[in-house]
Amino acid sequence: MDRKHSYTNRNKWYGKNNSHKNSNQNKNEESQVKSHFSSHICEYCNQPIEELSSAIAAKENGNPAHFDCVLAKINASEKLAENEKITYIGQGRFAVVYFENPHDLRHFTIRRVIEWENRETTYEWRSEIANVYSQVK
Repeated sequence: MDRKHSYTNRNKWYGKNNSHKNSNQNKNEESQVKSHFSSHICEYCNQPIEELSSAIAAKENGNPAHFDCVLAKINASEKLAENEKITYIGQGRFAVVYFENPHDLRHFTIRRVIEWENRETTYEWRSEIANVYSQVK
């Protein structure tokens, strides 16, 4: 059976008629969010935090810090054996994981857990993120 396709409504499905409006609206929303968080400085490197949503709380005082800065601080303080690596496991926790085969990252054993963020603490800057993102339409 031979079907004929009509492409007269193709722009409706692909959003071509309104794509410039959606693009401008998304850029405006992104700039609102970024300008709102531009005042946060990393606790460890004293550089601005561009993506506050990927920041993690500093252990000493709960202020935001770059994820990479926290990871570097943990790597500097932990003694790692061969085939061990620091990995983020969620909820403000890191782990020292052991890979029997370093080329196979699917199979590992958690050797120890590093509690970085206090689970019971609500950080003001995280609440700020949630409030701003819930207001963006």
